[in-house]
Amino acid sequence: MGMSILDWMRAAGFTDYEARAYLALVKHGEMTASRLSRASGVPYSKTYEVLSKLEGKGLVEVQKGRPMVFRAVPPRISLSRYGEEVLRGLEEEYSKKRRALEEDYAERTSRISEALRRASEELQVLFDEGGSLEASDDVIWTIRGRENVLTQMRELILGASKIKMILPKRLFRLLKNEIRGARAEGEVIVESSKDEAPEFLGRMRIYLMERIPFKCGVLIADGNRTIFTSEKLEMGFKSSNPGLATILNHFFEHEKEEAKMELRAS
Repeated sequence: MGMSILDWMRAAGFTDYEARAYLALVKHGEMTASRLSRASGVPYSKTYEVLSKLEGKGLVEVQKGRPMVFRAVPPRISLSRYGEEVLRGLEEEYSKKRRALEEDYAERTSRISEALRRASEELQVLFDEGGSLEASDDVIWTIRGRENVLTQMRELILGASKIKMILPKRLFRLLKNEIRGARAEGEVIVESSKDEAPEFLGRMRIYLMERIPFKCGVLIADGNRTIFTSEKLEMGFKSSNPGLATILNHFFEHEKEEAKMELRAS
């Protein structure tokens, strides 16, 4: 069932009494307050208040006298002007709210950033005093979550002086910028064919394999710090365990021998 004229007027911001009064004036022409009350159903005690509001909105004209007579301003004129005022009011209201939200956002982000910076500094001091993860050589640490795994790998790449990596296509694309910017020398086995060989990356020697075994990523930094992860990065394992480092180094050397091509700097 469609909306009535009164429904549309209420949706446009009219109160029920305002909508009824204006509709009655449009339909019946000039009327006194008492006649308008009977025609519209607006209580007589509310009629003058409602008509005064409609007059203030430019929708009704008043002929002074005893009794006063009221008539509707043509809808095409009055509703257009009324709509402009309503929309302008909404724009001003939402502009104020937007400014308030922007100020609140700026204040909260600044406060949170400062709190995180201070907490990070002080917690890092405590962490360093208590010994880093690498100090526990026999422990294999689990890293959960894609961004956490990537962050740990990026930090290890950028902080090492020598690295070895085995990287499936997807993981190589995610770490390419860090590999290019690393100060380390190293070797990278990349899942790629000759036709789609990656560009030479800094001081790295690139070896191509058409298929990486197990679709896993391996990072060995400075010979003993290691991260092992699946291509999808749901979980990774980090350790300085000498036995694990030896196994991964042997695995890397074996896969390097199996590589089909080596890229060198031109």
